[in-house]
Amino acid sequence: MKCPNCGAWMKEGQMYCERCGREIQIVPEFEPELENSIHTTLSNVATEITSSSDGSKQPSAKNGKWKKFHRPGRKAKKAFRILLCVLLCLGCLALAVTGIRRFLPGYQYRHGQMLMETENYPEALAFFERAADLSPNSLSCLNGLSSCYYMLEEYGKAEEVCLKMLELEGSNEAAYQRLVSIYEQQREYGKINALMQKCKSQDIISMYLDYMANPPQFEPAGGTYHEVQNVKLISNAAGTIYYTTDGSVPDETSEVYTSPIAMESGVCTIRAFFINEYGVKSDMVSERFSIDVSVPDPPEVTPASGTYETPTPIEVEVPQGCRVYYTTDHSDPDATSRQYDGPIWMPAGYSTFRFAAISETGAVGEVTEKNYTLDLHAVLSMEAASNQLVLTLKNAGLILNIQGDLPNREGHNLYTYRYALTINENNYYLYREYYEETAGTSSATGNDYVVNYMSGECYRAVQQEDGTWKLYTIEAKEEESSAEGF
Repeated sequence: MKCPNCGAWMKEGQMYCERCGREIQIVPEFEPELENSIHTTLSNVATEITSSSDGSKQPSAKNGKWKKFHRPGRKAKKAFRILLCVLLCLGCLALAVTGIRRFLPGYQYRHGQMLMETENYPEALAFFERAADLSPNSLSCLNGLSSCYYMLEEYGKAEEVCLKMLELEGSNEAAYQRLVSIYEQQREYGKINALMQKCKSQDIISMYLDYMANPPQFEPAGGTYHEVQNVKLISNAAGTIYYTTDGSVPDETSEVYTSPIAMESGVCTIRAFFINEYGVKSDMVSERFSIDVSVPDPPEVTPASGTYETPTPIEVEVPQGCRVYYTTDHSDPDATSRQYDGPIWMPAGYSTFRFAAISETGAVGEVTEKNYTLDLHAVLSMEAASNQLVLTLKNAGLILNIQGDLPNREGHNLYTYRYALTINENNYYLYREYYEETAGTSSATGNDYVVNYMSGECYRAVQQEDGTWKLYTIEAKEEESSAEGF
């Protein structure tokens, strides 16, 4: 059917044009014409009856005398019979119109709409039910009926009508909105999820994504890879993802996904499901990953674990094509740990080092662990050596006092012990200089100093590009170096 106003095509049973908004008058509005016809006919017949068949007038008074009343003639009787017939026909026509209206869905729909506007829902319901009975596939009539049921809080019937609307038109937005509203009030969030899973309209789905519980998506997807993979599990809305990597079926006591899952080598199956904020659970999904990469050999570290009495460097043989990372807090090293880039001087006391090689493809090798005890048998303790250094710097005029205050500056210098080392066969403590501001923030100045823990001699130390150290005497103006070495 086309709109009589703009010519746009309209769906069956639609009461308003979607293009121009004009209401479609399904029932012809001929009542005024009928009324005028009845009035005109009655007037003509009445006029005819007032005249007698022989031209004589009705009784009247003239000069105080009444004319003789004559009985109606044949013409008057005929006119009277005509009048009765007309009245009967008009009555039948009125009854026919009323009966016809009862079988026109548009008439029922419009009256239902008018009653809905006045919030007279019980009476409106009768019209919408009649309209839906007369036109069971009319989306307009069904929408009016479901709306009326909803306002009367007859949610079961409203739901039934909305589901029928979706059978007729799977992307009917009004039906989805009313169903979601019903399920929200009843806290039946699982029904909203099931409803949206069947919806084909992405625009409608996007309106209710938070209610949906889609299975997690894998990035990348399962398959065979020749480098380490960090697998992401992605959900469609806020909620929690539970997963397993041992092939078992996950439940709500399983591991909670918080960061990418590292797939380093071998074969692994990840199984996961999602629960949204409304407690709706998704289906379980799984992906199989086969990681075929060469795992680096564990790095070789010297010296061996044990107790040492002199400063000793720790050296690592880095496997070809790999980088070595290490930790000193007993944790497993990874690519975020400290990278080995040269000999590490063994710290005083007891320490544990854990080293691991990581290939260019991201494969992590086995961990090499070493435990050391460094007992220096030093004449000066670390604290005594630090005091000796501060006193030497004060005497050279580089600081104002043993608190490390500086001329023309509000902050002061601090000297922090780093490790013990050997330079030119002499053993030293190494201290790094930091400048601390009055606000408490500190930064390295770039100066390193060493103190011979046997004699107490202090020097400024500068590390060369080849890793060796060059020592300078501490004076107001520093002069030539006193030694070179490792």
